[in-house]
Amino acid sequence: MIVLRISVGLLVLLSAAVARGESERERIAAERAAANARYAEQDRACQEQFIVTSCVDAARKEQRLTLTRLHRAELTLDEADRREAAARRRQALSEKSAAQAARASEPIVTIRRENPRAAPASGAAASPAIDSGIGAPHQAVPEAERRAREEKSEASFEARTRSAQAHRDAIERRNAERASEGKVAAPLPLPAPASSAR
Repeated sequence: MIVLRISVGLLVLLSAAVARGESERERIAAERAAANARYAEQDRACQEQFIVTSCVDAARKEQRLTLTRLHRAELTLDEADRREAAARRRQALSEKSAAQAARASEPIVTIRRENPRAAPASGAAASPAIDSGIGAPHQAVPEAERRAREEKSEASFEARTRSAQAHRDAIERRNAERASEGKVAAPLPLPAPASSAR
């Protein structure tokens, strides 16, 4: 509850700061537009004078000083925005870790359904059993079912092994028959010398 109050208060402060930042950015944009308009007006006035260069240079210097000041103000706002975003991120992470800690402290309740085909062991009821606490996934599988899976796996492995051995024996017999018939594979022809290929 305290975390909720803190986060609501933080959100109110952040939204007020965002609103101030947006109004400040609007003020900076308006001031920049005014500085550019003032420079354009001064430039037109300078064009009517006899010595144009010094007048335009003075107008540019004034505009540059104004734009530099406004740019610094924008950088300050950007830094404040970055800090606010970092604070929001830190707040979200702390809320997430608090929620995870709360979930971790709660007891875990698992519902295990008994196999209806299996005979109840030691008078156990056919209704679902409820285990409290942290249990490993392999404990949820009944012992008889696990043994049946292991036996099936071993039988499958032995069948594959016998099949592979029978295949090897068949290949050896075929090779022996071919050798007794005198069928020997001819060697590959030798490649031609590289100089004769040219």
